[in-house]
Amino acid sequence: MLSGVLLRAFAGGRLRGVTWRRGLLAVVLATLYGVTDEFHQVFVPGRTADRYDVLADSIGASLGVALGWLAAAVRRWGILDSSS
Repeated sequence: MLSGVLLRAFAGGRLRGVTWRRGLLAVVLATLYGVTDEFHQVFVPGRTADRYDVLADSIGASLGVALGWLAAAVRRWGILDSSS
């Protein structure tokens, strides 16, 4: 979810603004947020940091950006264009 919002922001709210570079930046920032969240959990009683949670965050961020890129590609290639 966060990576999708970041990708949309970086693309200026336009599907044609979706690029690999912006997608990668969105994944990296969403993953870094996951890392900081795990670090924060070290200081919360009863919680622990887990590297697998960071991995799950990274995979989720990648899937979110992949869906955004797919939507942009469908639009760009006119796959769902009803006029063709």
